[in-house]
Amino acid sequence: MITAEIMLSRIVGFIVAKSLSALGKLSPNDRKKACRSLTKLYYCLQALEDVTESILDCAKDYRTTKTGVAFTVVNALNNHRQDVELASNMFIDLSHELRGGLQIIDPALATCCDALYASKFDFLREMSESITWDRTISETKMIIKMPKRTTTEAILNEKYKEAILALREGETYYWPDIWIESDDPHPTVLTWEDNDTAEKFMENLTQHRDKLSDAKQKLRELLRTRFNIEELLFQSDSHPYR
Repeated sequence: MITAEIMLSRIVGFIVAKSLSALGKLSPNDRKKACRSLTKLYYCLQALEDVTESILDCAKDYRTTKTGVAFTVVNALNNHRQDVELASNMFIDLSHELRGGLQIIDPALATCCDALYASKFDFLREMSESITWDRTISETKMIIKMPKRTTTEAILNEKYKEAILALREGETYYWPDIWIESDDPHPTVLTWEDNDTAEKFMENLTQHRDKLSDAKQKLRELLRTRFNIEELLFQSDSHPYR
């Protein structure tokens, strides 16, 4: 998931923007359910940001005058493989509940966020194992999976308008296609000696971290300003499907 953080930030920003006005129209019980789903989404973003920050810090710690960028980056990523997978799985675990929460907030919004739902051929599972080793050749290589699909703010807003019309016309199961092909769908291949590729990857990872952090802050501000302490803290009886 660490290479899909920019796309995640776009969807989270879209959720925040559409939720601002919708939350005020909900009943107290529905507000609690929406709050629980959005709060858990915030913690998912926090976990992914934490592991990304840790990778960046670890790469700096490994850097010495005797080792190049590639050595430090490969070591940092290898040490965080399990952490990345655990952070990615948090989104998978939340997906069913998040969908229910977004349906309560705005059914049209919920139809546009299928990137955050788990299904048979879903984006979350596609990106859950983003760091692997290729040991089939003499030179061991680390493979960083890149998202084959992405989306944009313009597409999300366009599909949101289409979803509103479709739901008004009575379509029960409407799922707009929010996807476009990614500009860089091919995996990044790191070796112990390819410093240029490692340097570029770390620059990209920093950009992903920054965008994810911005989206997390937007969601944090939504939670802070739109919900009260009771809604934020006492959520055990607020599952969207109960």
